[in-house]
Amino acid sequence: MMKSLLLAGGLLASSVAGHIQMSNPYPIRSPLNKDGSGQKDYSYTNPLSTDGSDYPCKGYANDPFTSVATYSPGSSYNLELEGSAVHGGGSCQIALSYDTGSTWKVIHSMLGGCPITKSYQFTIPSDAQNGEALLAWSWFNKVGNREMYMNCAQVTIGGGANREMTTDLVRRDSFSSLPELFRANTGGPAGCKTIEGEEVNFPLPGPSVEGSLSGKGYECSGSAPFLGGGHGTNAANGISSGFTSNNNTSSDSSSSTCTNGSIVCGADANSWSLCDNGQVIHMGTVAPGTQCRHGAMQRIS
Repeated sequence: MMKSLLLAGGLLASSVAGHIQMSNPYPIRSPLNKDGSGQKDYSYTNPLSTDGSDYPCKGYANDPFTSVATYSPGSSYNLELEGSAVHGGGSCQIALSYDTGSTWKVIHSMLGGCPITKSYQFTIPSDAQNGEALLAWSWFNKVGNREMYMNCAQVTIGGGANREMTTDLVRRDSFSSLPELFRANTGGPAGCKTIEGEEVNFPLPGPSVEGSLSGKGYECSGSAPFLGGGHGTNAANGISSGFTSNNNTSSDSSSSTCTNGSIVCGADANSWSLCDNGQVIHMGTVAPGTQCRHGAMQRIS
């Protein structure tokens, strides 16, 4: 009997360690969180159900709130992953929700090669509101069954800069205009499915992006906010850069229409605007050593 129990325990430990799960911050019901109370999910590395019954957050978004981390608006942090079964890589996103997962705002996208790297830096937008929130890591694998993985941690946003900021400074990050989290392989409003052997090139990755891809990586039968207008393809296509990029829009900042959350470059390449609910909002000049071209921030070589 003891030998059987030891074998079962070893297999369980191997299963937990073999696949990928978020280890910092600890997600809800994480078996890795030794200080966490309540139920543990020892199948945490499993993908979401294809029927969407446990979307979002493996069905744990409404668990009693117990914060595992505190993040300050405007500050940067590391999200860490554990496990080895990376399924050829893929694409990932990091997002925040203030309404227990009903809506999400993407704060960082990783195009390709995720989660081969086990640590990713993200920044809490400086105008993110203080309070209880969910921080999600989502992953669409490149090789294997068409799946969506999603881990969510209960976190506290607080301790940021004084909220009595100028309108221009508040708009600089424009949290409310950040794109919705991409969803596929779990039903959903657009019926999106990822393509075997390809990495997802998110149509609306948001202003904070690492990596670049040349393909699309998904197909959808309908429309959804996370797709933007016309199911557009990310402007990171063909751009070999680890710097911030976003989807392709007109380079004319006076354009009357735009895709929500997208970057609009000025004609001089030294200024940029952000699309907020169809309106182009001027954000100012770009960072030193960069230019804004074709809807993306690019380093000056």
